[in-house]
Amino acid sequence: MIESIVFVTGTAYLVWVSRHSLFKPFSHGFYRFFAWECILALVLLNFPTWTLNPFAPHQIVSWLLLIVSPVLAVHALGLLRRLGRHSEEREGEELLSFERTSALVTTGAYRYIRHPMYAALLFLA
Repeated sequence: MIESIVFVTGTAYLVWVSRHSLFKPFSHGFYRFFAWECILALVLLNFPTWTLNPFAPHQIVSWLLLIVSPVLAVHALGLLRRLGRHSEEREGEELLSFERTSALVTTGAYRYIRHPMYAALLFLA
């Protein structure tokens, strides 16, 4: 029951964030919504398994990867907001603020990984 409430609440939030993109099926944000929705579903489906034996060796590795994932994503978002330079040419309701950048970021995680947010998704998987 609680998983259903969290899923519906999370979906409502994602619909609100993606409201402009959902009416433009060929925009990047349209597909981003479904990726986020799948991530939400996977987390909710796997959470009971993560808590059965949380200190087993495979679970410790899983927890480390689960911690690295959001830390890397937040770090990448922060770098894009600080160093990416907002561009007026990249305006569009379907783009989120961190996607409207015009400068190449080459510090932090971007020094080693071209797409740290995609890498965060791999760690999450």
